[in-house]
Amino acid sequence: MALLHEDPRAGATSNAPRWNLKGNVLLQSFPLLEAMSVVLLSIVSGMVYDLVSFGHFGEYGRNFGLGVVVAALFSTSAYARGLYLSSEPRSLASQIKEVVLIWTGVFLCLSVVALALKVGDMFSRQAVMLFFVTGVGGIIFVRLGAGRLFASLTRSDMLAKPQVVIVTQSDVRVPSGVVQAIEASGCDVCQTITLPAASSEGSLLECMDKLIEHVRRRSVDEIVLAVSWADISLIEKITAHLCVVPVPVRLLPDHVVSALLKRPVVNLGGTRAIELQRAPLTAPQLLTKRLFDLVLTTAALPFLLPPLAVVAGLIALESRGPVLFCQRRAGFNGRTFKIYKFRTMTILEDGPVVPQACRGDPRVTRVGRILRRFSIDEIPQLWNVLKGDMSLIGPRPHALAHDSEYSQIISLYPARHKVKPGITGWAQINGCRGATPHVYMMIKRVEHDMWYVNNWSVWLDVTILLLTIPRIWTGRNAF
Repeated sequence: MALLHEDPRAGATSNAPRWNLKGNVLLQSFPLLEAMSVVLLSIVSGMVYDLVSFGHFGEYGRNFGLGVVVAALFSTSAYARGLYLSSEPRSLASQIKEVVLIWTGVFLCLSVVALALKVGDMFSRQAVMLFFVTGVGGIIFVRLGAGRLFASLTRSDMLAKPQVVIVTQSDVRVPSGVVQAIEASGCDVCQTITLPAASSEGSLLECMDKLIEHVRRRSVDEIVLAVSWADISLIEKITAHLCVVPVPVRLLPDHVVSALLKRPVVNLGGTRAIELQRAPLTAPQLLTKRLFDLVLTTAALPFLLPPLAVVAGLIALESRGPVLFCQRRAGFNGRTFKIYKFRTMTILEDGPVVPQACRGDPRVTRVGRILRRFSIDEIPQLWNVLKGDMSLIGPRPHALAHDSEYSQIISLYPARHKVKPGITGWAQINGCRGATPHVYMMIKRVEHDMWYVNNWSVWLDVTILLLTIPRIWTGRNAF
């Protein structure tokens, strides 16, 4: 992204991206910040004009609409002109020139449209002129400040480099230029794992377990395979083992097939690799989903706190013990976290064996039976959402004892952890709710969870959220 920041290396040619991959997560949110600034400046300009001219604030709805239209036109034009995505640093003067030209062009176009539709009288010319002047200055200020911020973070290494693990064979030589190319792209090769020349199934499994543990412990961002393409069986086995981690897995071409590649390839620094697996959600999608969770959760909590206090009082009056029940669950990337629920049983189980609740279960209290029937006991998990352990929508997390059991039976079960677990999910609104006394019931739940992982969208989350309440009232599988 060509933010307003003077680069001391300007004029030098380099194929390396200016920011590392984690820095790009922040950069990709910049167009939204810039658009919000434009809308805010439109409202403020109109309010200032009304205050100076009439001595009071006027109605700001029109100014808000004007700001939205201008922000949309400016962002679209700026993107087309390469002001958001640029492979080479752009000088400060060049960016200011582009901003002024695009901003002026947007207002000229709107002026022509206003004259053609005869709606110019709806807006004060003085207010529009004030918006024009403050808007272009505001955009330059925002871009300059953001550019300096990102540059400062990069120099101080606060934007940690993405961690890359290379997996290779003892009889396959990794070209020396590959590591340099990966590191030149802003990544850090944190470990190179060498597989035995003639690895048995047991030794390969042990090696993959160590790799998965390393990925989860070190928060690895990418896995690169440098193995012989002739050993298709090995590649398939490695891919099958790594399907449980939510990181991209890429295969480097060997010297035999590099000239024969016809499949789409991805750039990996100065070299190329075939993408065998993608992270389920891209960085912008993860940011969107997180904002979706935070906005809805913070908006709902003030209304939920009074009835939740009543529920807590009923639980305390009926039986001794804590109001909240904490249990360890496996979350994103298999990492363990403590989930919060209203206590609905007379016991608190979190060991190697956790029997599932069944109809007429004597462990369930009278209040707990009502809470479980309508899933009210799950509402405290909003705190897990705020903490970032969970999402509003996602595969339901199970007790660690159940995870251990079903991971041995269902091969795709651990792949549910490629996204954050949710309070509700696609499986739940499709009837897969409650106990799973038969394996086929869990298989069906996993199939729904994997469909959600592979087909996520904001509208899918909205659909699941809207369908959750009617499904709770009509469902009969929670005991």
